[in-house]
Amino acid sequence: MYVNLAKYRNFRNIEESEIEFSKGVNILCGGNAEGKTSAVEGIYLCSAGRSHRTVHELELIKKGCDFGQVKLCFTDSRRQRELEMFFLKNGRKSCNVGGMSVRKMSEFVGIFKAVIFCPEHLSIIKDGPSARRSFLDRSISKDDREYMEALQKYSGVLVRRNKLLSDMMLGNMSAADTLDAWDIQLASYGEIISKKRVEYIKKLEEYVFDIFKDMTGGTENPSITYQGGYSAEELLKKLKNQRNREIRNGITLFGVHKDDIDISIGGMSSRIYGSQGQQRSLAIAMKLSEGYISKEKSGEYPVYLLDDILSELDDRRRDYLISGFSTLENERQVIITCCDSSLLGNSVRANKILVKEGKYYKS
Repeated sequence: MYVNLAKYRNFRNIEESEIEFSKGVNILCGGNAEGKTSAVEGIYLCSAGRSHRTVHELELIKKGCDFGQVKLCFTDSRRQRELEMFFLKNGRKSCNVGGMSVRKMSEFVGIFKAVIFCPEHLSIIKDGPSARRSFLDRSISKDDREYMEALQKYSGVLVRRNKLLSDMMLGNMSAADTLDAWDIQLASYGEIISKKRVEYIKKLEEYVFDIFKDMTGGTENPSITYQGGYSAEELLKKLKNQRNREIRNGITLFGVHKDDIDISIGGMSSRIYGSQGQQRSLAIAMKLSEGYISKEKSGEYPVYLLDDILSELDDRRRDYLISGFSTLENERQVIITCCDSSLLGNSVRANKILVKEGKYYKS
């Protein structure tokens, strides 16, 4: 899978521009705030359906404009395809596949597959459980429509259940009889999510172990385990046992929205005890593994988007990434942003694109 052409209009700091990409390695090179990150963000949007940088989609529209637009032309194993996203100033958005509007986001997400890695993804290792759940949810949803739909339904039920618990905490018990019905739905969707997360983590750990071994010379052994994994019956039992406490607090205290991933090296928590180098290596290994799992499911590599990470890595980790991508340049497309293209050395053949004030020029 590879991107042929990306077009932008009123998107972030890009007024109107387009970029032609080639197979293999592509480098977007330019100064800060010139439009490199905006370019890869637009590409990733067409994969995940949402930004990796913000939850406020109005920020995607260029200041002073009424709408923003990203259009992606790409080739998968079968044919050339086209995706398009519009963001309107009133907060609405629309998605087109081959020029036809789709009604549900699940009909859009996953058609084009991309894995993005930027310095902020160290949060997977360093931050709290929500960062790791977000990594799981985005990674699995791209290749599993059932998971994405279960996640959306679970979130909707959770909002309604929390509203009911909040009302009950304030003394309004008129709808208390409906709590059992919400519990059944929450447990049903939760079982699907939990089961698929467990399966994904097992595959992820295998890939991360091998990548980390290659990257570090086999001196350290990482472990990744999912702190969750419940059947619907187990979830219902937990919810029943927690009910009085949840009513007192006015919120759902147990469920897959509270689960976490334990990431360790040599039995020690990487978040607490891992060095900066170990944390970076783990984050890289997890994002590369995300791509391998996607290929395992779809039969082709996703597009790798590396946003401003080369300067963040030491020579060993940078060389590991570059050598890995360059040896498979006919199988994978990589789009890298950087301020200094010399960081890639002279061994990589690349399509170099100069970025200046939201415009893109072949260099």
